[in-house]
Amino acid sequence: MKFFYKIVLMGMLLFPILACSQPVIRGDATSLTIGILNEFPDDAQYIKKRTFVFRHQVAAYEEDRFKKFITHSAEDYLISKGYKVIEVKDKTALKDGRADMIVEILPMNIFKQDGTLGYGFYDRKLLVFVLKQPAKSFICLNMKLYRKDRGKVVSTKRQEGFSKLMIKELPESPDQLSENEIKEMSLNLEKNIKETITRSLSVLGL
Repeated sequence: MKFFYKIVLMGMLLFPILACSQPVIRGDATSLTIGILNEFPDDAQYIKKRTFVFRHQVAAYEEDRFKKFITHSAEDYLISKGYKVIEVKDKTALKDGRADMIVEILPMNIFKQDGTLGYGFYDRKLLVFVLKQPAKSFICLNMKLYRKDRGKVVSTKRQEGFSKLMIKELPESPDQLSENEIKEMSLNLEKNIKETITRSLSVLGL
């Protein structure tokens, strides 16, 4: 009997702790509407980076499909969890009642340097010819969750995703890419985006 009372007491003590450690969102997800605020640039980055002499050149990889793919990846994940989803251009949707929460997706500089914002492709050589890193797709973001009538903002902080490309080295310009290379690179980046968006939304507790 004493053992039974000890179990009950332990349960009473642990309940408040476990309750505080629950994910950000609980309850009936089907009654909640989330707005997606995508702040990413329209174009992906195409970066040829050199260090030691420290120079790099950047071009726009003009495929507006990637920004849309970020939004669609977030929408697909949230809908699968039972949420209603809308796209928003600002945070006023919280005040006018169109959304219960807003997920803001913010781009960050991958190398913490100007010209490497958000997502795209890069290859890198260290000491010019001595050390080569394979060409990769990348995405770098911070995701923030805003809730109606609450001042606290939940953030994922810096989230990065890298994926090795089949192409060994990027040509000097994206105009020099073949159709097959463009297709492979685009699919690679989309897979990278989806994995990073899914992971980040999970970090937010959604």
